[in-house]
Amino acid sequence: MLAESLLTLAALAGRTVVDAAVSDGWDTAERGYAQLLGRGDADQAQLAERWLEETHKQLADGGGADMEMIRTALAGRWAGRCADLLEENPGAEAELRALVQEIQAALHASGHEACADDDMSSYAAGPEHPGALATRSELAYSAGQAGDAAAARDQFAALLPVAERVLGPEHPDTLATRASLAYWTGQAGDAAAARDQFAALLPVAERVLGPEHPDTVINRHNLANFTGYAGDAAAARDQFAALLRVRERVFGADSPDTVVARFNLAYWTGRAGAAAAARDQLATLLPIRERMYGPDHPDTLAAREEFAYWTGCAGAAAARDQFAALLPSYEEVLGPEHPETLAVWYQLAHWTALAADEAAIQD
Repeated sequence: MLAESLLTLAALAGRTVVDAAVSDGWDTAERGYAQLLGRGDADQAQLAERWLEETHKQLADGGGADMEMIRTALAGRWAGRCADLLEENPGAEAELRALVQEIQAALHASGHEACADDDMSSYAAGPEHPGALATRSELAYSAGQAGDAAAARDQFAALLPVAERVLGPEHPDTLATRASLAYWTGQAGDAAAARDQFAALLPVAERVLGPEHPDTVINRHNLANFTGYAGDAAAARDQFAALLRVRERVFGADSPDTVVARFNLAYWTGRAGAAAAARDQLATLLPIRERMYGPDHPDTLAAREEFAYWTGCAGAAAARDQFAALLPSYEEVLGPEHPETLAVWYQLAHWTALAADEAAIQD
């Protein structure tokens, strides 16, 4: 694992790429990063150039409400690439630091200094500066979003004691780090540990942030889910039933957060053994998702799939027909070989066979 100072440098380098992409200093950044990532290999340098061109196009052409989310995602992606560079080539640290300083000096000179001064001062102040902790958190989150949950877990585990020492154990950012550690622990395969971590965090969050603070509510949501994944579906169902009332009061009955809670309530209701109740809950939820997202949105398809499954638990023939109607949508939206499409194929075959068996028994 990289040292704290190198993780901070990688995160800063990733944000510098994003800042430079919409400035007059892009040519310098593009040339410098391509050369640094190429490490003398023409093919690797060409690949880096293509990545840089894609980033520049996404940011130069972008706008609207999603732009900040795109900037954050791209910064995390570049931070990961720079972290890989530093891990594979320890001698590249001085070159990367010099490149970041050169680009940020150019950004400052041209008036693009939104985060250049803060980031450089954070890095200069050392790996325990609050700004450096924030960039480390971004890098860890980006690792998880890129598919490496174990790396995200390990990075948040290393970050937590530093945050506790620098910010204090009950600082909101420290609590957010604890929540991230718990989440990525669960995503890495240890649902029981994630459940226990969220259970320990929740009363602190309720006291420090308040019981209806958005972060507290998200912690309750994750506690309920990981409780179910750890093997207690009935407890997860009960927790989501209580959480749903909070979400409806705080966010509104038709907010996306409330709709997600309703879906999870139905999911764990069925897995707790109440197939008919899960079916009925999903029957009520499905038209809401269709209205909010459209009939072929992945979230709508997921609700249709769950509805068909629990319908099957109460009558195989009906499930067969619903999966048959659902399959073309999955093939069109996700493709015929996507794992979720193949799962629908399996369910269709399963319920078709059961329906045939039931018909044979009746005959």
